[in-house]
Amino acid sequence: MLNELQRRWLQNQLIGIDVVVKDSGHVKLIDITYTHNENLIDTFKKEYVITYGADTTLPKLLQDYKDPWANYQINDRILIDDQFVFCGEGEMGNEGFIVKTDADNQINWMLFSTTSNPFIELTTNNNIVYIKSTAGFFITLNVKINEISILNNLK
Repeated sequence: MLNELQRRWLQNQLIGIDVVVKDSGHVKLIDITYTHNENLIDTFKKEYVITYGADTTLPKLLQDYKDPWANYQINDRILIDDQFVFCGEGEMGNEGFIVKTDADNQINWMLFSTTSNPFIELTTNNNIVYIKSTAGFFITLNVKINEISILNNLK
């Protein structure tokens, strides 16, 4: 099944539902939501959080969703520790994605969100990649352990 994900990646398609996919084929459903917070100017007075839902596998996910694929556009990429991290947007205006590949462009981790808005810019500090959304928040990705979190204020 990872072969199907890789094949689609090369055809400019990703799984277009709210998920994190690991190279083992493990899939975690996610949800990026916000609450109102007057103190957060950079995120338009919204405080974003990521929550995790059910665990599944890539074969089960592809069985449950008949056509989960979405076209994507890459907005930025960066090389870190012999891996590439890409960010961009799906075909709808509200979607964003992050993909990590090895040096041979083989996917080893990905996130797709239907609520994040497009991801437009990547910066790094040590092993952490900061991925900026047009909504103003950042996803942080530790490329060594594939751990993510949300920062609402980078300062």
